[in-house]
This record gives sequence, structure tokens and C-alpha cells, in this order.
Amino acid sequence: MTDRIECSAVIFDFDGTLADSMPFLEGIGVDIMMKYFGVSEDDARQRYQSTTGLPYEQQIKMNFPNNPRNEEAIDKFESLKIDRIFEQELFPDTVDTLKKLDEMGIDIYVSSSTFQSTIKEYFDRRNLTHYFEEILGYRPGFEKGADHFNYVASKHNQPMKYTIFVGDSLKDYERSQGFCHFIGIVGMFSANEFRKRGHKGYLVDSLKQIPPLLQPKNT
Repeated sequence: MTDRIECSAVIFDFDGTLADSMPFLEGIGVDIMMKYFGVSEDDARQRYQSTTGLPYEQQIKMNFPNNPRNEEAIDKFESLKIDRIFEQELFPDTVDTLKKLDEMGIDIYVSSSTFQSTIKEYFDRRNLTHYFEEILGYRPGFEKGADHFNYVASKHNQPMKYTIFVGDSLKDYERSQGFCHFIGIVGMFSANEFRKRGHKGYLVDSLKQIPPLLQPKNT
């Protein structure tokens, strides 16, 4: 695959894509499933990974439907997450990739399953907010996927056919379907797993590999 993708905007997932936060999030997510629902570590990890990319609220409700401890578990996760999310580092090539895309004249967005105020503060603390046209996070009824894509298309007059969503999970790929191009980050999920799910486009090992794959729409 050698053709560059004509592109005017890139939308990045956050956890596991821009920030190396997935080991931390998986650790507390698995621990909570074990403690609140009595499942084994292997079972909890499988449940977490099979739904990763979704808000933890949805992960819990999908894995343990109608369980009376759901809300307590969700609240505990969000409390532990907010305590330490700002400690989680960006991947080593994140800032250079943002700079490169900015120099190429490509608009950059974040679309995350983490609460918007948290994601905004994360980048504010690192003085990186200026790279983004907008940072979009989760709230009930407005989440990563169709809600965020439709918002970017409407609010920013951004054609989805020239938009790329970059994510590290199979759920990220699924959410891009019918909206925009997708570039998968191989790590939590292997290239073979992305292919089995139906993704025929680009897969990369690191963010720095993405700019050479793109042809800015305005050139």
C-alpha cells in the first residue's frame, strides 16, 4: 500500500494513541471488575480488552448488565482515573507528529472517551492545546464516534471524506465505519486482529509513521 490519503483533518483518539495511558487504565479497570464483580483476573482482562475504546461506564454495563454494583464501580474507576491521569505521559513521538501535521496545514482534533474537561486540562498543563482545532471528550449522549464526527463535520465544516480517525482499538475502527478513513495503531491489538475485523487500510506502529501517509487536501 503506497498511495497517500488526501486529508484535511486528523482526529486522534487519546488513551493509547496520543498518551501512553492504557496500561494504567487497564490496570484499574481490571482491578475494579475483579473486586466489584468477583471475576478472575483473566476474565476481567478479556472483558476489559474486548470493550476497550468505549467509556468505562459502557464497558461495565455491557459486561455486567443490570448489576446493582455498576454505578459504584463506575464512580470508583472515574475517581481513580482522575487522581492519576495527568501523570500519564504522551508517547515520545506525539508532539513531533502534532507539529508536523500542523506544518502540513492539516487540522487536528482529539476525540476521547475520557471526560472533556479532563482531556482539555491534560493538554493545557502541557501547553499543547494550540495544536488542536477542538478537543472533544465524553459526556452522556455525546461520545467518541458518530457524535463527535458529526459535530466536527457540522461545526467545523469538515468533510468526512477528507478526515482520518487514528485509534488503537478495534472499537475505534468500528466507529470510523461509514464516516471517515481510519489508521490503526498496532499495540494492544495486533495487525492480524485489525485485519480480521475488516480494516484494509493503513496500520502503523508509531505516530511518526502517519504524516508521510498523508497528502494535504489544500496542496
